[in-house]
Amino acid sequence: MQQIIAPSQYANTINYFSVKASNEFKVGKFALDNTLLYQKVDQSDLVLNVPKFVTRNTFYFSQNLFHKALFFQTGVTLNYFTNYFGNEYNPVIGEFFVQNKKEIGNYANLDFFFNAQIQRTRIYLTLEHFNSSFSGYNFLSSPNNPSSDFIIRFGLVWNFFQ
Repeated sequence: MQQIIAPSQYANTINYFSVKASNEFKVGKFALDNTLLYQKVDQSDLVLNVPKFVTRNTFYFSQNLFHKALFFQTGVTLNYFTNYFGNEYNPVIGEFFVQNKKEIGNYANLDFFFNAQIQRTRIYLTLEHFNSSFSGYNFLSSPNNPSSDFIIRFGLVWNFFQ
């Protein structure tokens, strides 16, 4: 694949419209945090490519234990965006460029998380994109670059001063 890219300033008008709605619903120790973004671009050429809908939803449980000495939170996050002609990335020059041949998107990305805090110490565990093994491996961050598969992240944050 040969790529000849010449940067230039776009001379026409791009009209971008977006509406974002966020709300969190809490019932006892359970919560559902939702964000929905709608985007529409009106342009004569394909210069600014964005997905029409983007959503992020987190369902989680929070609780204090041991007379509020321990706080923990666990839940699942869903990230989704509709198909669109995502910008291509060239790692040699480290830049993105507009393309209109291959669409990306239209898949769910599920993350599981567990957070705990004891005084000034925070412990976390995240299972990112844990649904990749049973929903196929066709996840792209740009048309020719795969996004990450299942990743386990864990750590300890200890604040010496508060």
